[in-house]
Amino acid sequence: MKNIRQIFHLLSYLQYPLVLIAFFLLVKPLFRGFDYLTVHPDYLFDAYSNALMLFGVTLSFSALQDPRRTLLQFEKKIWRSPQKAKRQLLITLVTAFLFFISGLLGFMAVENFKKDFAYASIVLAIGILGYLKFQLDVFDTHKRDESEEHV
Repeated sequence: MKNIRQIFHLLSYLQYPLVLIAFFLLVKPLFRGFDYLTVHPDYLFDAYSNALMLFGVTLSFSALQDPRRTLLQFEKKIWRSPQKAKRQLLITLVTAFLFFISGLLGFMAVENFKKDFAYASIVLAIGILGYLKFQLDVFDTHKRDESEEHV
């Protein structure tokens, strides 16, 4: 079991090149100029839908991390406080819900490029839900760690 966790943890490092590609896709339309983008809004929607999809996949890879191994100091302050942790989990859940609803509403759009954007919103929402599961694991891990410290 430890070996499988290690493999998943190593796979989680794929999130970094994916997020760089996604950021590049966010900036790429700006190099065309705003005049071009006002005439061709489909170019902007296409680039941003690809970026949203990559962000969703990135969050999915991020959820593969071992919750016991990866933690920054400011994250410990969040996850060791039940109020802050619940607030963080609620924010993540609401964000996933908003992207999912916007994706479903986007299916009602007539233009094809807006439907592609809707697909990307749903992929991002699924990635956020996977990351929410990771956050729950981190929260449970820190609750156990804190209860062991008080024993």
